[in-house]
Amino acid sequence: MKKLYFFLIALCGIQAFSQIAITRDNTFGNSGNFTTSFSGTQQILHSNTIILADHSILQIVTLADNNYILKLKPNGTLDASFANNGKLELGVNNVMNAVLQNDKIIVYFGPKSLDYSDYTDSKIVRYNSNGTLDTTFGTNGVLNEVTESTDPQALSVLVLKDQSLLVTNSAETYPKKFTSNGQLDSAAGNNGIIQYNYHFPIGQFYNGKIATCDVSSTSSSLFSFFDLNSLSNNTVIDLNDHSCHQHNGFTIQNKNNVSTRTTKDGLVYSIFNYTNYPLPNFSRLIVMKNEQLDSQFNGAGFATSEDGENFLDAGFSNNLFIVLNEKGNQKALNAYSTAGVSLNINNVRDFSLNSGHEIEMKDNYILIKSMLQDENQNVVNVIIEKFLISDGRLATSNNPLKQIKVENPVKDFLNIINAENGSQFDLYDMNGRMILTSTSPKNMNTSNLSKGIYILKINLKNGEVFSQKLIKN
Repeated sequence: MKKLYFFLIALCGIQAFSQIAITRDNTFGNSGNFTTSFSGTQQILHSNTIILADHSILQIVTLADNNYILKLKPNGTLDASFANNGKLELGVNNVMNAVLQNDKIIVYFGPKSLDYSDYTDSKIVRYNSNGTLDTTFGTNGVLNEVTESTDPQALSVLVLKDQSLLVTNSAETYPKKFTSNGQLDSAAGNNGIIQYNYHFPIGQFYNGKIATCDVSSTSSSLFSFFDLNSLSNNTVIDLNDHSCHQHNGFTIQNKNNVSTRTTKDGLVYSIFNYTNYPLPNFSRLIVMKNEQLDSQFNGAGFATSEDGENFLDAGFSNNLFIVLNEKGNQKALNAYSTAGVSLNINNVRDFSLNSGHEIEMKDNYILIKSMLQDENQNVVNVIIEKFLISDGRLATSNNPLKQIKVENPVKDFLNIINAENGSQFDLYDMNGRMILTSTSPKNMNTSNLSKGIYILKINLKNGEVFSQKLIKN
């Protein structure tokens, strides 16, 4: 995944800050937010926010009787060149979501609508970036009956590295693979059916491995990792067998997986809420890395909320977790390093918000989405707020980051000294693609690298991050 902000830091040298700073971006929308409002008869059932590569934004909205996609420019104003003055009305009442396929928009519908209108079963439609139907996809732009089940509980579409699609229905056992243009890929699996029963694909990594999550129950604690070319070669993690789902040595029974996300470089992180009377309710951010619970994150693979506090969602970018939490009626943001260290935001633990339900992170900013009620308790407003993030972990006067030295230009092996406190060593090309990774500074063989500029990133055990531009002659 491209990390523009990370590369800006790397190219400019190590900076000197002391904390995480978050400020409202008042240049976005109307004083930092964009609001979409509907009438009281059009209650909002679901909404999702997608950030595009050029930092424009898609706002997906499912109403009780209609669906919309709005496109915002990076500055938080409607993009009039998209569909009808920035708004694409889809005219169906299935629960809807969307993913990006390069510059195309893949929209998928499910479950079945109650009144059997246009889309009675699961269906996928592809649109061009300007909001017009892409008739080169499927049959005249539509992929019908993507799963055999006539009563899907949920639908998942994963866009793979080659832009093909992996489509899964919760009422079925196996996913199906379609070509990038929406044709069943008969060369994959058993005539397009991938006979691998570890549930919903949730992401694919740079190495090609696919992460999946069990969605057969709200606990959603079974994860697996597999290669499409070798389905028998897989790793399965049942979090119920790990300390992340335990309290004082006893397994916690009543849990809810609020959200699960992946990154391209092998990270899977989930928010779980726990309700086990007489214990107070609490939440955990659980992190998996390299197909196992990440023991380097807080020494256990998880971080636990404070008393009476629930985690609602989490985002990750530039080696920083931002968690949206709720305590009473107050919403706030918390920050954690990749080592699980709690970081202050603007000198305090909590960055207070007026509202918030989900968050999306991209480079050096965060979008906070809220669905709000009117005076009649009808959910009719969706608000997107934008906040800028400045990561100040890179320096105090006695910071060990300043002691790290790297031979530059590089030769056949990276020569790194004073990095004994490093927990992860990653080398990226200028497109943001990770090409080497190691847990030791002594095992980075660069003899086969092409000439050019690279970025070395070192995660320290205390949560700080070192980055430097390197040249290979």
